Formats: sequence, structure tokens, C-alpha cells
Amino acid sequence: MQTQTVGDLLRSAREKARVSLAELADHTHIKFEYLEALEDNDFDALPAATFVKAYIRNYARVFQFDQKPLLAILRRDYEESVKGQLIRREILAPRLVRKNFYSPVQSIVLVVATVFVVAFSYALWQWYLLTRPPVLIVTTPAENDRVAARVILEGQTNPAATLTVNTMPVALQADGSFQTEIYLPQAGANTITVKAIDKNNRESLVQRTVVVEF
Repeated sequence: MQTQTVGDLLRSAREKARVSLAELADHTHIKFEYLEALEDNDFDALPAATFVKAYIRNYARVFQFDQKPLLAILRRDYEESVKGQLIRREILAPRLVRKNFYSPVQSIVLVVATVFVVAFSYALWQWYLLTRPPVLIVTTPAENDRVAARVILEGQTNPAATLTVNTMPVALQADGSFQTEIYLPQAGANTITVKAIDKNNRESLVQRTVVVEF
């Protein structure tokens, strides 16, 4: 019997609740492509492990299941690299490699091609980092949650970003996570505006509507 993966279990929970990926993306404000990649176990298409764990916590909150077993499966199947990316443990395991014999010319061509690919990939990655806006995830409260006047707001963004909630600055933890309490004095629907701005003035914006009940 094939062992179920994190993606299999998340998809199963969503399909059991009869919620489409598009509906879930709209509800959690997580990109559709990220949710699709998560359920396909395509972690190369996802941001750092911190964000992946936040996505799993969102699934657990929305579909009301315990997140701990899924995070345990994630640790079982994946190792976190020094850059924070998730890599399958089987890729890190030693492998028997068949010996190949190259001529001096072939070796030189291989070395030059490898250096070129590495340099090009690094330049492309740096360009991507410089042009994308900061990642911003609000995990709590959920859209249209019924809350008291004092609300605990939690989420994740880039550690180097500047974060504001309803124009008020909020301190970040070293890993980019944040938690703050905000006061909403007006009963009924209230909109919470969360904004992250990086050092190049690129910004990400998340707005969350909650219903205040006294």
C-alpha cells in the first residue's frame, strides 16, 4: 500500500469538504498556484519551508483537522536546506553512481558548461528576488470571522520587510512571522489592511474583513 503524502492528505480534506482550489485560494488569500503545487507535492514551486508550514496550518484551520500529523509527515519526507527550501530526503541519500570515463576535451566542456549554467541560474535567481514583491500571508483571523473588539492578527512575511497593520507599524520576528493585537471599536464588518514593503518599495497588500460582535 502506497504511503500517503502531505499533498494527498490535504487534497483529500479539501475534496471531502467539496471546496475547489479556487474557492480555497479566495478564502485563504494564498495563490492558486501555491495551493496546486502543495497538493501535487511540488515543493520546488513553493517558497521557503516556513511558508509551506503556514499553508498547512491554513488547511487545518479551514477544514478543522489536527495539523501536527501532517507536519510530522512533512518532516519524515522532506529535509529543510540551508536556504530554507524543502528537499526530498531520498534525494539527499547517498546513491550508487555508474562510472563514466571522459576524455580531457569532454571534461573541459563539461566544466565550462556547468560553470555557465550555475552562473546563469544564480543571476536568474537574483533577478527574481529583486523583482518580486515580498510574500505576505495572514493566517489569523480568517475572512469573515466573527471576532471581539480586540483581535489577534498573525501571519508571515519577509524578515527584511516593513509591516503595517491599518497603517500602524508592527515588529517582525527573526523568521518574518508576526503577531499583534488590534482594536476594532465599531460593531459589524471591519476591514483590516496589512501591508508589507521591502527596501525597494515593492509592496504586498492583504485585506481581511471581520465581523465585530460586542
